[in-house]
Amino acid sequence: METQIIDFHTHIYPVALARRAMEVVRREGDPYDSLPIRENLLRRMEEADISLSVVQPVVSRPETQTDVNRFAREIVRTNLISFGGLHPDCPHVLEEIEKLKDLHMAGVKFHPPFQKVHLEDGKYREIWERINHLGLPVLIHCGCAKVPSPYDLHPASAEEIIRLLPDVPVILAHMGGLSMDQTGEDRLYRMPENVYIDTAMSAEFQDKDEFERIAGSFGPDRVIFGSDFPYGSQRAAIRLIEETGFSPWEKAAILGENARKILKDSIRKR
Repeated sequence: METQIIDFHTHIYPVALARRAMEVVRREGDPYDSLPIRENLLRRMEEADISLSVVQPVVSRPETQTDVNRFAREIVRTNLISFGGLHPDCPHVLEEIEKLKDLHMAGVKFHPPFQKVHLEDGKYREIWERINHLGLPVLIHCGCAKVPSPYDLHPASAEEIIRLLPDVPVILAHMGGLSMDQTGEDRLYRMPENVYIDTAMSAEFQDKDEFERIAGSFGPDRVIFGSDFPYGSQRAAIRLIEETGFSPWEKAAILGENARKILKDSIRKR
């Protein structure tokens, strides 16, 4: 069956910042046509037959929030949409959430290790309640980033956040933290129905059997294709899903239909 593929987890940057963004994986010396900029993402999408990509910006410091979200809004095109970035410690944070809604951003992205915050801290309760009230989908980086950090978020801690977001889709990136111990997996499988996981970096860090086991146990109807471009390969991420034993309908759900349900309002406004 024909599938319109949506990559829910990509990153691009202004040209002036693209090389710096690759330092995290020691690839700042990559040739220009491999840098994480819009024209290169669009080229990779065409090569992989991807219909739509969702950009996930990261606000690493409160003072960069305005610039990050201005760029996120400017890059939107027919086949590109963007979440907004939010740093929970930025001044007037509740008003900033309202701005993201007014800008028609597709959702809100958080990255605890890069932002150096414990998102599950009770002091952020009002943030989650406002996001839930406005109906904004939420994507949260899970597991470690470059190296383990005291700010890494795992399923047990994510539960404290998710209970404050009962009415919106919550996407736990990187399969909820990629390879977990049994306790972590058990907590993941008990998440409520509004919680999804994305496949970002699975092709790079999981073998097919582990990926299929976790995706199958969590439920293919709540797994979303994401590549983590430029850090992960779009074609490899698609190939991993296509090589699983899931049915054609389940593969279609993972590759695009699950994302389409979450993004329906944003897609309608394009």
